[in-house]
Amino acid sequence: MSDAPRHEDVVEMGGGGPGLRLLGRRFRLPGGWRPPRGATAFAVAALAVGLAVGYTAGDWHGRRGTVLPEPTASASASASAVAAPATAFPFTDAPPLTQDIGACSVQSGRRLALGVQVTNQSTVPVILRSAKAVLPLGGLTPGSWHWTTCGALPQTLAGQGGEILQPGASTWLTMTFSVKLGCPAPLPVQFTVGYLAQGRSATVSLPGFPDLGQVPYTGCPPPDPS
Repeated sequence: MSDAPRHEDVVEMGGGGPGLRLLGRRFRLPGGWRPPRGATAFAVAALAVGLAVGYTAGDWHGRRGTVLPEPTASASASASAVAAPATAFPFTDAPPLTQDIGACSVQSGRRLALGVQVTNQSTVPVILRSAKAVLPLGGLTPGSWHWTTCGALPQTLAGQGGEILQPGASTWLTMTFSVKLGCPAPLPVQFTVGYLAQGRSATVSLPGFPDLGQVPYTGCPPPDPS
């Protein structure tokens, strides 16, 4: 703003006595009165303050009528909120090893070799580590075992295990027994196999032979075909 007073906002002298003109209007002052020094500057300053106050009030009232937009919420995903899918063990609901319908038997004197076919139904390799016989009624004495069919030469030493069974592959478990009775029928023989899969050790029970009356044995009645 210039320091020079505008012509309409000054104190007028002479002509019918002193007067004050503000905002284009002239105000007469008493006769003989003269404005002291600085009166003109004071009048100009007062006018400037009044204008500033009026502008501020008008601007504030104008803003009160304006509806401000609501802030938009930004969604942020937390790493802890993202659930990582859990890795399920490939045979959580069912054991990886199952017994097939294949079975074999070989008699040598009072010794009887019994074998069952075992299949890996999981999607990972299984290491066969051990095998035990379960004899609910006794009558037999278990001996050596191996991962081959009856009458075949064992590929691994008994008790060492270490047979690797790939997914979908099958092998044979054969165990030799000493028969205590004249005829092994109707003794049941079951098997328990220990294995290792994905670093976890477990066992599975196989039905084996529900009744040895279905197995040929010298000096005993022939198996019932029914």
